[in-house]
Amino acid sequence: MSDWRSSSRAEELVAGVTELSVPAPTVVTLIGLLNRPDVDQAAVEEVVERDSVLSAKLLALANSAYFGLARPVASLREVLFYLGHTEVYRLAIAVSLSGILSRKAQAYAMDEGQLWRHSLLTAKCAENLALSSSPSVRVDESAAYTAGLLHDIGKIIFNQALPTDMQRELNSALENAKKSGRVIERDLLGTDHAEVGACLLDQWKLPRPIVQAVAFHQKVPAEGLLDMASMVYFANETAHIVQNGRAAEPGRLAMDAARVGLPPDSIQRLISFSSELLPRLDQLRGAGRAGGG
Repeated sequence: MSDWRSSSRAEELVAGVTELSVPAPTVVTLIGLLNRPDVDQAAVEEVVERDSVLSAKLLALANSAYFGLARPVASLREVLFYLGHTEVYRLAIAVSLSGILSRKAQAYAMDEGQLWRHSLLTAKCAENLALSSSPSVRVDESAAYTAGLLHDIGKIIFNQALPTDMQRELNSALENAKKSGRVIERDLLGTDHAEVGACLLDQWKLPRPIVQAVAFHQKVPAEGLLDMASMVYFANETAHIVQNGRAAEPGRLAMDAARVGLPPDSIQRLISFSSELLPRLDQLRGAGRAGGG
């Protein structure tokens, strides 16, 4: 995969959305843990405990039907004991970013919560691919999860930065699409949501592989290339198939998967995984919103 560089147009749009210019300190610290090979339970616990609202939401999530623990948990330490620091890390990232990703995206006709649901499903699919891939691929599953969660954050930037009439024009073009969404965005705006999202994450100083995965998540992977961007591509397409059927059909996606060396049944297994997971995501989102306000 070629190295990614943002365009001046993407930078201009990101600069116009000042409220997203600096992520919450907890997000910065948690994502920074991805670059540490020695991350353990104590490190995650220390970060989360500093954020009382996040801690309360994680307790609510742990006690929700999503996890179905044998008995209620009453402390963050118990949550870490039962779920493990890796799962708590992913939950904490998801909850911390839910406020941003739950917003409406008018240009894409997405109501409050729709983008969040899609992003979380994509994150879980990307994680699943990373976990099930050959050890030689060497994609960290937590990094793949984070990239999947953030892959469409550029849509939020468009929602914040574009005037209402331009959002309506983009929405109309996408609904009557005869070209790919990426081409439509570039024709109208001079950039696309993948590039704009990657530009924001680059300014957040996220790990480079995550930034590049977001930048390239709409591009069909190159022959033989199974990297984090490829995993987010397959995860995103699978999530769309399961949610609304508007993206690549399973047969074509399976052909793409074969080109990068994934097993013949990998896409069908991912679709089955997503279909089983999707109804549970509403339980997860509901518990996360209820805990701590």
